Amino acid sequence: MTCPGVMHPSERGKRGFAIGRRSVIGAGIATAIGGTRGVLAQGTGKPSLTVAIGTDATTMDPCRIAGGNDYFFFANVFEGLYGPDENGRSTPLLAESHTVSPDGLTWDFTLRANARFHNGEPVTAEDVRFSWQRAIDPATRNPRASVLVANIADVEVLELRRCRVKLKRRDATFLDNCGEYWYIISKKHVESAGENPFDRMPVGTGPFAFVERRIRSSIKLRGFEQHWGRVPAFGDVLMKIVPDDQSRVAQIQTGESDLVINIPPVLAAPLQRAPNVQIIRAPSFQNIYLAINALNGHPGLRKAEVRRALTMAIDRQALARATMLGFAQTTELLCQTGVFGCDVTVTPHAFDANRARELLTQAGFDFSRPLRILGQGTGRVPQARETVQGAAAFLNRIGIRTEINMLDYGAWLSIYGGREKDPNVDLIFANFTDYNADPSGRLLRQIRSGSAYSWYSNPEVDAMLDRMNDFASADERRPFVRQIFKRLHEEAPLIPLWTVDSIYGLGRRLQWKPTPNVSWPVLFNVRTA
Repeated sequence: MTCPGVMHPSERGKRGFAIGRRSVIGAGIATAIGGTRGVLAQGTGKPSLTVAIGTDATTMDPCRIAGGNDYFFFANVFEGLYGPDENGRSTPLLAESHTVSPDGLTWDFTLRANARFHNGEPVTAEDVRFSWQRAIDPATRNPRASVLVANIADVEVLELRRCRVKLKRRDATFLDNCGEYWYIISKKHVESAGENPFDRMPVGTGPFAFVERRIRSSIKLRGFEQHWGRVPAFGDVLMKIVPDDQSRVAQIQTGESDLVINIPPVLAAPLQRAPNVQIIRAPSFQNIYLAINALNGHPGLRKAEVRRALTMAIDRQALARATMLGFAQTTELLCQTGVFGCDVTVTPHAFDANRARELLTQAGFDFSRPLRILGQGTGRVPQARETVQGAAAFLNRIGIRTEINMLDYGAWLSIYGGREKDPNVDLIFANFTDYNADPSGRLLRQIRSGSAYSWYSNPEVDAMLDRMNDFASADERRPFVRQIFKRLHEEAPLIPLWTVDSIYGLGRRLQWKPTPNVSWPVLFNVRTA
């Protein structure tokens, strides 16, 4: 028996969906990889930590990060020059300090004297230069290059621990994005490890070092005792891949796991009464929405008036109450409170089913052709299936037929972020995380023509996005960013639903403050109670 509107399994072999599955199957047959070297070979004598996560990483290469779930691994194993502290504020990491020229185009960084890679090598200015060169190399196919590194004109080595970064144009978000969008890697390691060096042995500088990976099963890390300042309280960390929500929750209840991520709201409420479990709720800029294929899907979706009507057809607040149980904040904009430039005054596309159908009829929308919805399976986003089915039900009520195809995270991501946008997909249930309060990273990857996650194209909007960061001050920049959000509100390239909080289950014997405004666990500050 299938739910109404859900595509039958026999239909899932069509072109596009099958491609996504093949890529995941290929990864699944890979053998476990692992090993330790040098300073990692010795046991630490510290307690171990077991973490249950919902999805496996799609890559071990910091220049090929495909989705937000990859940061379960990267945020603990790799670092940038700057990055978020425990309160989410930008702070020096591998860099000790920096200066910037009056025109905002030249940034000089001094590296920490005690910053080392996991193989024991010191971090040098040459590594910073090499990290930029590899990140922009077309052969690397870095899906996040457009956010930061593509705007770097050159990285000069001044001294062993001093480098100069020259920008092509000013970037008001440069320092904030020097973490997740530009990880520093070892030149010696990459050049000596051969083809796909991070598949063989990922070597970073973070508070945890890679030990072993078992595809679709687990990732094992070890606390890095020579870290420059964030030496963990735990030795071995085992990240177990547990896609099923009920199974993850059971593991925190039985003590099989010490920390569990992405607990669905429907399970979090009763778990709060468990004597051995802490429920931790952390603010997040994880945006939940339906992307609209305005490129090559249903012809009607290329019209802005049709896309606006679709946003009016879904009762976000009712859907959030039914699925998220108070663990989300609904929005009628492409941003939320706290995001830079989001304080824009517009007439909202409020829920109005009758008006939505009227507008669709006026626009000549073809109701006989179903909208094909690509959904995301369990593990990454709480209540994903229920949200997709609820949204489809609202569309059905105004006469729009729907077909739903739910895929696991890897297969879903291969379609959502694919270079060629699948014409068999009309709406994509998606989550997108802002890594800080600045929206530029999301807009450049999600809205700009040709970007990995953009299913929309508008040259006028592209021109605005190209100017978005080229300002000397926040006061000058803010009104311009507001105009971008106002324009996107009218263009409606996606249907915003809500921002979801991160919900974690933590054993009573532990203490931990999750980093706010991210949707993955950064584990260096987990402590015993």
